[in-house]
Order: sequence, then structure tokens, then C-alpha cells
Amino acid sequence: MSIFKSSIAVLATACLAASAQAQLDPPVFSAGPDTSTRYNVNSISTTYPTGRPDATSYAPVYVTSNGGSQLRLNQASVGIRRVGSTTTPAVAVTVEVTIQEMTFDGTNYGLGNVVQTFTQDLAASTTSLTQVVSKSWGDADPAVRPLVNLQTTSNGANGYGGFWVGVRFTGAGSSSSTNGWRVVTEPVLGRSNNNFGINDPSNTGWGANFYFGTTVGTDGVTRENQARFSVNVNGLVTDSVSPPPTLVYGRIFDTGAYWKPTDALDGVGSKRFYSSAFMRANVGEALTPNKVSMDVYRGGTAVTPAPAIGVELALVKMTWDAVAGAYGVGDVVATQTFQLDASTTAKTDRIDWTWSNPATAPVVALNTDNPANVNVGGMWVAARFIGDADALLGANGPTIGFAPAYGASLNSFAMDNAGVFTTYTFTPPYTWTSAAGVTAFYNRPSRFMLQAFGVVGPNVPPPPSCPADLNQDRVVNGADLGLMLGAWGPCPV
Repeated sequence: MSIFKSSIAVLATACLAASAQAQLDPPVFSAGPDTSTRYNVNSISTTYPTGRPDATSYAPVYVTSNGGSQLRLNQASVGIRRVGSTTTPAVAVTVEVTIQEMTFDGTNYGLGNVVQTFTQDLAASTTSLTQVVSKSWGDADPAVRPLVNLQTTSNGANGYGGFWVGVRFTGAGSSSSTNGWRVVTEPVLGRSNNNFGINDPSNTGWGANFYFGTTVGTDGVTRENQARFSVNVNGLVTDSVSPPPTLVYGRIFDTGAYWKPTDALDGVGSKRFYSSAFMRANVGEALTPNKVSMDVYRGGTAVTPAPAIGVELALVKMTWDAVAGAYGVGDVVATQTFQLDASTTAKTDRIDWTWSNPATAPVVALNTDNPANVNVGGMWVAARFIGDADALLGANGPTIGFAPAYGASLNSFAMDNAGVFTTYTFTPPYTWTSAAGVTAFYNRPSRFMLQAFGVVGPNVPPPPSCPADLNQDRVVNGADLGLMLGAWGPCPV
């Protein structure tokens, strides 16, 4: 069975559709499907962390910003799960929602300015239901609607800007586990990390990166519990720009993690690792790229710099084995090596492999043989690190991201082990320990940060070379004559 839908971009309806308002800006963040669970930081329950009166839980919310830095709010809502019955009603509670800016210093996420706060009283309920707590600014003049300064340091280069949405339960029923913020899966519009933050002013203060751990299903498989909350936001990124029309794969959300490719080092270079890139394509079509990008994390410090290293990128054809139902590696179409200098700071370097002239760009035939992936064509972007043994052992590696907003990819990567093509995934549980010594779990995606720009069209062989077209722009004119006259004179020996 294919991991893809018949269409790469699936438009989904949020689990909590916001009520219609006048002059609504479009949705910019929509919650994913419910998980049938809830969370209340103030209740004494088995969910960690708990028992923190007056604490606020914060969901990280990232919207597609396309280079923009301000979100004009129109409407915001959260989903509150009430678990009640005639014998044990869900107690009455007041829900306070805070829209707050996000800070990021390169390592830690923090709380910035409070943009808006609103409350709603929920009466006791003798049934189990999810109630929407919302605020709309749709009837206000757009010029006076709240503005959120988006945090674009961590993912702005990838097209996303972030802020926080916080929920606090107050009143006599605030500590009751019958009320909780609805827990959902990955959003269908926008992005979020599978973690959350807590601000407890009377105890430990601010802390980010809390997780819900893992559970073992009835099939014996360990799975990650979701740590995202039900949030829906309408608005407009006021200074956004349109994405490049040639973007066919990318806009991946950076998880902040990276993979260090230390497998089978031979002192010269590491093995190639292959990342899949699928894009819309008909049978027989190919990609003529104008740019392919990859992000490489450099974990350097003044004491232990990330050593200089070479990174070889390759565009590789994809094959399809109908019997095994698996993709494989075909011919290498093009390669290019880039040199990264030593780094004394922790940062991410973006490698851009560009072709300014379509006539000299490689042509990568896209694989469309999988009958389950209609109108989808795939290729591999491969990479390997080149250097001596010390360089290869340094803190360098491809950064890891979620699914792309443009195109699609397998949630895995692959390596060729002596002719055997093997796929790998980062499976849970991965542990993370806070400064307070609390261990939690985080399931990282298994994709690498890539982007591909270009034109997908019929796989037509390039025209034969024209000796008189000196600058290879497919036209013989005065520009070619100028090149010839500039080289006029005796030929060098």
C-alpha cells in the first residue's frame, strides 16, 4: 500500500471548524484529528507534568510565512475536551487563552510579548464533548486587528513563522481532570513541534519541550503519544511574499535535530545516503532543476569546532520494483561537491546547487511506475560527507525535518550497503532529559531538509550543441560575437 494519497496536497477540514465571521481572513493553522485524549496541567493525574496550580500550557504554532514576519490575527480558537456523565458531570471551569509571541536565541525557546488574552466560562456538562473556546476580530477594521511578531529565527528560511497559544484553567474546577485541552495529531495546515511548553510562575517558571512519552499498543508496538493541542487560527501574514513558482519539492519544517552519518567510515568519505523527493508529474516526465538545496548542521564551539568537510550532492534516478513494492536506486545523473569551512558556532549551513542556464542543467527522469501514486514522480537526492577520519567524526550532519509542504517524501532515508539498498527510520523512543533531570520521549521524523526548484515536463533530450552559440543561450547573436572578438588573437600554446 502506498504511503501517499492520490494527491500530494490533501485539503483537510480541521477537527474544530471555526464559526463563520464577517470579513474572515483565511485559516493559517488548523488542528489535526483528535486523539481522544485531553490534558490539564493543573489536575492530579498520570499525565506528566501535573499538579501546577495557575500554570499555563503553551502550544507552538507555526504558520506559513513565506518570508513574512507579522501575522494579523482574525480569529483564534482552542478545543477543550469535557468528559462528563449524569452521575459524574464535567465540572464548570473558566478557560483563559493567551496569544503570545515566541523568542528563540539559537538554542532555547522562550515567551515574548503577550498579544491577546481572552476567557470563556464553560458550564458543567453531563455529556462528553469537545467545546470550542474562541475569539474573533473579524468585525474590527483590519488596520486595528492584533499583530503577532512571528519568530522566524528557527524556521523562517524554510517558510514558517512561530508563536505560542496558551491555555490556563481557572476557577473552582481548574484542577478537575474532567476538563482538558484536547490533544490532536499533526496539524493539517501549518506546522508544530510534537512538544509543548509550561509557564508556572509560582513554582518552576518557564520550561519548554515537554512530551507525553510513549505507549505500547495491543500489537506490542511502541508508539509515540501526541503532544500537540487543538488550535485553529485565521489571519493574514501581512508582509508575506509568494513562493517561487519553480518550487516543486520543499518548504520542510526543521525539527532542530540532525543525523551524524558515521556508518562504515573508510577514511575517505561516508556512504551516500538517499532522500526521496516526490513531485507532481505525468508518465514520461522529468525534472530540469535550477536549484537543489540541502541543510547541514554544524555543531561547533570555540573549544571544539565543527571541522571543515566536503559534502557531495547527487541527483539519482529512482526505480520501482513492482514485485517487492519498493523503490530502489537507479543511475546517477549529476554530482557536485561543496566545501564547508570549519565552524566555531552551532549553526545550519544551506548548500545551494544551482544551474542558471536550463540548456546545461541535468535532466532527471522521474519514476511514475508505482500505480498507487497517480500523477506522482520521484527521484533521489543523495549526499555523502568527504574528508579525513577526524573531519568525518566531527559534529556535521544533515538536519531533519517533517513532511514537505510542496511535494511528498518517504519518512525514511536509504543507504547502499555493498549493493544492498536498505532503508532506515528514526523510531521511538528517543529520550530527552531536561535540566531538572526529567526524561521524556520524542519521535523524530526520518527526512532530511531538502528543496528542489525547477520545471517538470516531458523528458525531451536536449537539442544538439550549436558551436556558434558560445554562451549556450540557444541563440546565435551579438553576445556570441562579443565573446569571439574578446578572445581574438593568438591561441595559447
